[in-house]
Amino acid sequence: MDLFTLKQQIYETAQLGALAAIQQLYPALDEVKYAEACTIAGSRRWLDWHIKQGHIKGVRRGPAKNSPIYYSRLEIAALKKAEAEIAKLL
Repeated sequence: MDLFTLKQQIYETAQLGALAAIQQLYPALDEVKYAEACTIAGSRRWLDWHIKQGHIKGVRRGPAKNSPIYYSRLEIAALKKAEAEIAKLL
C-alpha cells in the first residue's frame, strides 16, 4: 500500500469517527431527510437500492403516514466506505 492510499484511508476513517461523535452528542444533526440523504449518497438510485435491500434504515418521526422519513448520515457514509473497501478487495 502506498503512502497516498494510507493517507486517504486514515482521512476517511477520521471522518466516520467525527460523524459517530456528532451522532452521540447531537443526534438531531445526524438525521437528514430523503433529499439530503440522496445528496450525501451521491445518487438517488444508489440510496433507493440500499433502502430496499435493508442496508439503510429510515426513521419516521411522526405518527402520520406522510411524516418525513429521516436517514442517518453516519449510516450512509459507513456504507459507502464499506462498498469502497470491498471494491478494492475484488
